[in-house]
Amino acid sequence: MKKTISIILSCLLVLTAFLPLVGAVDSSATQYPTIIVAGYSSSNLYLDGQQVWKLNGNDIISAVLSNIARLGIGLGELAFQKPKYLSDLVGNEMMKLLKYMLCNPDGSSVYPLETWPQDAEHTQFTYLYENFNGDNVHEREIMADIANEYGANGNDFLFSYQQDFRMGMVDCAAALDRYIDSVREFTGKDKVNIYAVSHGGQTVAAYLAIYGMQKNAVNNVVMTVPAIGGAALAYDVLSEKIEFNEEELVVFVENGQMLETDFNWLMKANRLGILDNLFKMLVHDYVKQVVGYWGSMWDFVPAAYYDELKTQLLDPEQSAALIEKSDEWHYNVLPKMGESLRECVDAGMHLYIVAGCESPSVTGLQEQSDAIITVADSTGSVTAPYGLRFNDGYRQVGTACDDPSHNHLSPGMTIDASAAYLPEQTWFIAGYYHGMTWKDDYSMNLCKTLIFSDSLVDVRTFRQYPQFKDSTNRNYSVHAAFDHSVEGYLSGEDTSLVITNLSRKYKMRVASVSVDGVDIRVNVTKVIYLDPLESVSVKITGTVPNVSLVTADVTVNYTLVGSATPVGARTQTFTVMNGTAPAYDASNPYTAAKHTTDFDGKTSDAGRAVLEKTGFLAWIRMLINRFAAILKALRIK
Repeated sequence: MKKTISIILSCLLVLTAFLPLVGAVDSSATQYPTIIVAGYSSSNLYLDGQQVWKLNGNDIISAVLSNIARLGIGLGELAFQKPKYLSDLVGNEMMKLLKYMLCNPDGSSVYPLETWPQDAEHTQFTYLYENFNGDNVHEREIMADIANEYGANGNDFLFSYQQDFRMGMVDCAAALDRYIDSVREFTGKDKVNIYAVSHGGQTVAAYLAIYGMQKNAVNNVVMTVPAIGGAALAYDVLSEKIEFNEEELVVFVENGQMLETDFNWLMKANRLGILDNLFKMLVHDYVKQVVGYWGSMWDFVPAAYYDELKTQLLDPEQSAALIEKSDEWHYNVLPKMGESLRECVDAGMHLYIVAGCESPSVTGLQEQSDAIITVADSTGSVTAPYGLRFNDGYRQVGTACDDPSHNHLSPGMTIDASAAYLPEQTWFIAGYYHGMTWKDDYSMNLCKTLIFSDSLVDVRTFRQYPQFKDSTNRNYSVHAAFDHSVEGYLSGEDTSLVITNLSRKYKMRVASVSVDGVDIRVNVTKVIYLDPLESVSVKITGTVPNVSLVTADVTVNYTLVGSATPVGARTQTFTVMNGTAPAYDASNPYTAAKHTTDFDGKTSDAGRAVLEKTGFLAWIRMLINRFAAILKALRIK
């Protein structure tokens, strides 16, 4: 019961919001103020001076506690495939929280809601803390760190932009333009820095595309997990094709909490498809009634699905004004986004994107994403379908960067960033979930480096910040990289695998390491114990093939001593860069993202199908591969 309630609450939070190696900085960038443009639903909204919207977990908890008995009844009915009682209960409570948030079919607000405060003076962090106990301060954890980089009076340099997040990008860009002018006038500075998150990244990209070259008013801009081209969640909601990936959702929550004990493995043996019917009903009867005419929701719809959904759901007469603005975004601004952003860079603005990848959407769309925003929409890159990779020998498309010396292909050969909006200024972190930048030391330090860079940097400027990186969030427990290659790659120069315990609490037992795709072995001949944050170099044997643009999967099997995680495994994929690449077959562009393991090679399709149906496939695969790796290591002389 507790587990089901926790999952439902986590899902509700996802539905209601896309939520949202540096020492002391001696940089001329610190002369400019920094504006935080936060994620979806972060700004408070007011009606006649009274606050009618504030994303507040306490309100959700209060609603749950006041309906605890009826929730019990609803969960009981849900167990028997009867979701309507619970859907109506949750939906009615949601409508109470969102009753003032409705928009008319033309996209205008039903109620005259306003943000507050709106001007620079009253959105300065110093003012907000001194007069309102920090209310309306966005991303407190992040901005506290950024304030420290400015020094003793850091809050004087920080500004919290407030926006009506229901409005579309044309309106949001115009409002941000006015606000930037207000901050420049208030501070006396000709330019500002911007740190943007999710929907904030889309807003900033829209501002840059429409006003950037005209105003040239920004210095450094860091867009983290930006929803530039849209959000999978918007499509999933408007199309009513929600299919929750329960295990992915639990990992999402674990990452946000930086848990050092994994619970997502429980989902491998639990089939909770009953939640899909519940949320489909909830979306149809309630959620779409609230967000169906929000301009932002329509501008979140990825371009590939916009025309189809617009024809299905919007009346061309009643919604003419909404359609006109969203058409402007989808047909005129977004198609030129890469060109517009690169023009801003050429004009001297320092623009950066930090994106998550290698996860499917938690709500259904099976594309490369950070669980909420697809990689293609976040970065403009070309991606392979989720679960597949580009085939051996793949050649980069080079539509934005055609320099043959630049490798913009991800280690898993799933992302081609040579087509990105900003190929030279976009970083990708595998397993980095939406809105969790400060939950991972790597992404946190990267963003702090970028926000305070004096000059334009790129993905080759810092060896410690490669364009592609696997997340080091402690929830993943373990991290592996070869000793001489750039992280994510394998060459003939490598002699060892460096294994790191990411936990800050638990000692780790490394039981075995298996390698699939190339004929090398990692010699774990006895159990290795690692203290928290400790690393070890383990010798490899065999020969790295004299070939490039093929992949190898490295799986570290481990146990966290004293934790609730009985056994764990993390697989990271590496691109071999050690010779001539094989010929690429454009007629057969994709192959499976992961190689066949010992388990897969020795079980029948029928046997795997039975295990898949019962929910034990992933568990059995992990255990058998673990012991196969141990046996191989023991045979090493």
